[in-house]
Amino acid sequence: MNSELTRYDATRLAELIRTREVSSVEVVQAHLDRIGAVDSQVNAIVTIDESALAAAKEADKAIGAGREVGPLHGVPFTVKDSIDTAGVATQRGSPIFKGRTPDTDAVSVARMKKAGGVLLAKTNLPEFSYWIESDNLLCGRTNNPWDLTRTPGGSSGGESAAIAAGMSPIGLGTDLAISVRGPAAQTGISSLKATHGRVPMTGIWPRAPRRFWHVGPMARSIRDLTLAFSQLSGPDGQDAFATSTAAFDAGMGRQPGRPLRVGWMTGPGFGPVDAEVRATVASAADALRGLGMHVEEVGIRHSKGTSLWTSSTACMSWR
Repeated sequence: MNSELTRYDATRLAELIRTREVSSVEVVQAHLDRIGAVDSQVNAIVTIDESALAAAKEADKAIGAGREVGPLHGVPFTVKDSIDTAGVATQRGSPIFKGRTPDTDAVSVARMKKAGGVLLAKTNLPEFSYWIESDNLLCGRTNNPWDLTRTPGGSSGGESAAIAAGMSPIGLGTDLAISVRGPAAQTGISSLKATHGRVPMTGIWPRAPRRFWHVGPMARSIRDLTLAFSQLSGPDGQDAFATSTAAFDAGMGRQPGRPLRVGWMTGPGFGPVDAEVRATVASAADALRGLGMHVEEVGIRHSKGTSLWTSSTACMSWR
């Protein structure tokens, strides 16, 4: 059973723990064993939280005592090493910050813990998150678990590789231009770059360009992203850009007769868009339309009135 636990998504693991079919200790230990078995080749994990098993034992005690628990209770999660974790080294992929250990959690980490998550480990990145591959002078290069000669992308490549390799069921990454979406695509997992300000950036490096930076969940299923985002979103009173109090349900609570509205676009942003990418996204739009959703091609206007497309790969948004 233990080896199978590393194949389940976070939602399933939470259910198994909540119903006492498995313990949080078993789940955490299974992922630690998986790290021990494969990370020497992948090099996605940079620091293990030595208190993970103790936290898992406390999670099991809460279940045994019949206490009310959060939606991620007892489930291990990993965190990109640019995101602060109390008592666990956060080195930002740089020799300059070797051994740096924060006193407090980033707000996103604190919210994952509040939902019951157990911090398992920190994952690799390029120095300061500034690159599209996950390699640095402090921890070395992360490899793609599907092909060790290839990259898992960046800057959240350590996170994507850890999840794809079964070392973690769910985790947190950050994104400016492609940093959760690119690695997810390159390792076959899912990720969400949320609307800026929906998830506070408090406790996340770098601070200066925060107005352009996003933090988002990474996982192996869409339902995990939905669950994590529901716990992560909302203002914290510290990040001035995080002001929205709108609830998020990813359309799960839609009433009959009110179809989900989907906008899609394939225009160039940072560069040209491949014809195959355009065709794939157009096909996806048609499929959603066939499911009864209201689907339309959209564009975003620049302040001067010229058309401005915000992505060099096609994207969709819904509400």
